[in-house]
Amino acid sequence: MTVGKALALVVAAVLLVAGGALALTGMGYLGGGGTSTAWSVIGAALAGFGVALVISILRGPGR
Repeated sequence: MTVGKALALVVAAVLLVAGGALALTGMGYLGGGGTSTAWSVIGAALAGFGVALVISILRGPGR
C-alpha cells in the first residue's frame, strides 16, 4: 500500500466517524444540541463520501 492510499484511507475514516457522529447528533442519539434535520443530512452525506472514498481506493484505478 502506498502512502497516498494510506492517507486517503485515513481521510475516509475521519469522514465516516465525523459523519456518523453528526448524523447521530442530529437524530438525537448523541448528546448536545437536540435534533436537527440539517445535521442529520450533512452527517449522512459526509459518511457517504467516506464510504465512496474507501470503495474507490480499494477497487484501484481503471475499474
